[in-house]
Amino acid sequence: MPTDFSQNKEAILILDTKGHSGVVSHVITTREKEIISIADDKTIRIFDEQGTEKRKILGMIGPGPQGVINTIALSKDEQYLAVGGYFDRYDGKNAGDIRIYHYPTGKLTRLLKSHRNTVVGLSFSSDGRYLISGSTDRTAKIWDVQNGFQLVDTITVHGNEVYAVGIVKTNNGYSAVTAGFDGKIALYSINQKRIIATRQTDLILQQMAFSRDHIALAGNSKQIKIYDHMLTPVLTLEHSSEPSGIVYSPDGTLFIAGTRASQGKVVTYNAKKNYQIQSAFHAEINVVGRVGFPDPNTIASAGRDFSSIYLWDIHSGKVKSRIESAGRTVWNVGIHGEDIAWRNIINDNNQKQPTVLCKTFSFKDFTINDCRGPMDVKVISQKNGNLTLSHRSGGIYKRHNAVLEVQKNGVNIASVARDQHSGFGHNYYGWYGDLIVSGGMNGVLEIYNREGVKMATLQGHRGAITQIALDNDRLVSSSSDQTVRIWNLAQLDKNKRVMVNEKLVSELMHQAGCTRAQVIDNAALIQEKSGLSIYVTDIQVIKPVVNIFATRTNEWVVWTNEGFFNTSKAGAKYVGYHINQGPDKEAEYLSVDKFYDSFYRPDLVVKALHGEDLKAYASRINIDEILKGGLAPQVAINTPSHASKDKDIVLNLSVCEKDGGYDNLTLILNGMAIDILSKDRGLMVTNKKTADNHCFSFEKLISLQNGDNRIGFKATNRAGNIESNLAEIDVTYKGKSMGKPDLYLLAVGVDRYRDGDLWLKYSKADAQELIRTVSSVSKPLFGSIHTRTLFDQDATKSAITQAIADIGKKTNREDVFMLYVAGHGITDSKTGAYFFLPVDFRYKDESSVNQFGLSHNDFKQALSTIQAIKSLIILDTCNSGSFAEAFASRGILQKTAINKLTRATGRATIVASAKNHQVALEGYNGHGVFTYTVIEALAGEGYGKDNQITIKELASYIEDILPDRTYQKWGYEQIPQSSITGNDFPIGVR
Repeated sequence: MPTDFSQNKEAILILDTKGHSGVVSHVITTREKEIISIADDKTIRIFDEQGTEKRKILGMIGPGPQGVINTIALSKDEQYLAVGGYFDRYDGKNAGDIRIYHYPTGKLTRLLKSHRNTVVGLSFSSDGRYLISGSTDRTAKIWDVQNGFQLVDTITVHGNEVYAVGIVKTNNGYSAVTAGFDGKIALYSINQKRIIATRQTDLILQQMAFSRDHIALAGNSKQIKIYDHMLTPVLTLEHSSEPSGIVYSPDGTLFIAGTRASQGKVVTYNAKKNYQIQSAFHAEINVVGRVGFPDPNTIASAGRDFSSIYLWDIHSGKVKSRIESAGRTVWNVGIHGEDIAWRNIINDNNQKQPTVLCKTFSFKDFTINDCRGPMDVKVISQKNGNLTLSHRSGGIYKRHNAVLEVQKNGVNIASVARDQHSGFGHNYYGWYGDLIVSGGMNGVLEIYNREGVKMATLQGHRGAITQIALDNDRLVSSSSDQTVRIWNLAQLDKNKRVMVNEKLVSELMHQAGCTRAQVIDNAALIQEKSGLSIYVTDIQVIKPVVNIFATRTNEWVVWTNEGFFNTSKAGAKYVGYHINQGPDKEAEYLSVDKFYDSFYRPDLVVKALHGEDLKAYASRINIDEILKGGLAPQVAINTPSHASKDKDIVLNLSVCEKDGGYDNLTLILNGMAIDILSKDRGLMVTNKKTADNHCFSFEKLISLQNGDNRIGFKATNRAGNIESNLAEIDVTYKGKSMGKPDLYLLAVGVDRYRDGDLWLKYSKADAQELIRTVSSVSKPLFGSIHTRTLFDQDATKSAITQAIADIGKKTNREDVFMLYVAGHGITDSKTGAYFFLPVDFRYKDESSVNQFGLSHNDFKQALSTIQAIKSLIILDTCNSGSFAEAFASRGILQKTAINKLTRATGRATIVASAKNHQVALEGYNGHGVFTYTVIEALAGEGYGKDNQITIKELASYIEDILPDRTYQKWGYEQIPQSSITGNDFPIGVR
């Protein structure tokens, strides 16, 4: 049955960079050379050996560290993928769950429940019989895979967290090896159900590697301990730095250790020659956590940029290939007015030294640029009068930056210690007034008062916080999750009441035998050693107002917490909804471009940036309500890509319904909608493919364009508010030249509306003069020119769509079609949609525009009948004065509407910017000023050196001339909007 998304689903807006957007911690390779990887972006991603992402495996996630994946293991038969992490989400009951996925399908098949806290280590036995898990609950557990993952035993010998686990199979049976933060190594006989050997070290042990002969263990020092399988010491290696990961080659000959130091080396030791150093590489490669071996001489592991995966030669260190996401870690960030600047190259200096930023994003015009030199940007200060901030090592894990100290005149007055649930450490921090902002790992970004009490958490990032910057109340943060996020700290309640947790103080007094005053005086030490705070307050949750992601090639997408977004041409695919379906079911993902009509709102992004609350808009356009209508189907073009001898071909298409049904089956040719089939029109179904009849196939005849044809097919759900995938094929057709194409021009002009308040003066005259000018200058380019007009009483909604349909029957692929529309247009500020008001429009209430206006979907449906691929739409539609308060049609809002129209139709569009009714009546030299400028360009002023004018040259001339012309005449700039899609083509000769 199709998945039911209508009941109790949780949609979380996330970044999807088509690769990891966080620190890669584990890599596994399969027999088919698939590369399975995890990172702190809460995803499991599977790549082929060429580095192309094949699929994702997802589970339930939440804000901050909730849903972070710490460890994975794959069974020998590659049927089971075991996943451990911090899976606490709602009630604390799922913190220690182990997810077992059916690896071939990605389906979550079961949850293993027994651990009381986060699972941090997993390993299958070499034959797949057992699974062992280690946890921060200080236990390790053994699970019998062959008996449905039944719990066999629990190892409780450790006094601290158990990170390193494995199973050794010998002639004496199976033995489990465990090691943890207590420095203890234990050997447990699964057959005898008892500890048979232990070793005590002075290390915090986190990593383990096995060969046929040895067990290697590493932790928080340069030392690597080597033992045999009975825990008899073999030797101790002094590595060049604290190792980031250790691994044996498949044959056990080589032992490789990575490095945590920025200038450290990856070292290969010869395990068969008493671990002599064989080679050392200081390069972009690294070894982090578990690694994979696609072949005996190649390692797949993380690199020094953390989010990439490198395949490199085990002997030479030479990088063979690199798997990377579309973006990069953002290491530094700054603010300069409406511009946000950042840097994607790691800065090895500490946070006190200046860094040159290298990218800027301007919210003035939504453009991204490379910096041409140093910028004067604002960051955040670690000084606040006589108060200063600094970090030191400490906390439970003894990390170098685990403790943040607040000093007054050089004397410590407070401190904040972090553990695995609060970001591990303080990566970057500074003052916001008398409050402290500090970022750590796993997306943790928090605000404290000067006494170290947490006041607020800023939820949004999923990776390590790398830097923060501040400009008044606007905070900007960068992260290893490859995003920049903007926060409005004016939302912060700075007057929160902080109280002492008297119950906890009483318990501590009883345990330590001390006074209340002594407990209060040692609050910072108690928090560092135990993670407990004696202070309580209501912790405020603040979400980012705007988020930024940019690719290596400067594609970009910006979005609000409510899901409204703006994007470059190819940027929308990088943001989408992670849809939780509960702890016991795999999650789904839908990119935001599937909701384009609902959430493409550049105007609302600007409002959010400037502090406006978007709740009113979000209440009308809500992802949870949209999902109740169910998902769009999965579609496919079963006809393969090919070269065709025939201009007309038959496509075999298939549709597989999900829970939302289907509608609006749309065929696209070279980016342009050429046919839209409604569910109500009936389809000639050729094949029912599944037993429950959720899939069907049908055939459709289409005509090709001479040359290359990119044919697309997509659909929507029944509600029409979620798009399906886009299936595409390429077909080439080289037919005989048919001579000059024909030009079809439809001109619509409305001056005399039924509502007298809407009357205009120049629409009809503008349309007539445009026809005369185009007919004159385009004559040499076309075999015939066909014109049709609809003026005043003839320009009804039905007449306009019928006229377009009539012309469509006459056109072919090589012809050119122009549509000119003059009259009243409205951009709905609630939906960002454009409407043209036909002559019979009458305003009754807000629903009148949707009911009687021509929407972009109406234009899309009508224009899909036009066979001509070369098309141009020119709209000279002014904003109605009667609706100026209800419908604003200016600047960024109008650009929003026009981009929706262009995307819907796939046709080039040039539009007059909004102007008030009085300007429209006054005119310019007997015409509307926009159309006058169009005619002027066509009549000779807009031509290139080749004495032709193309649609791009026409748009460029209007954009150059119109703003100055309107400013000189009326004192304001009318900024035209244009969206030129497809190939450029000439429309005039002089």
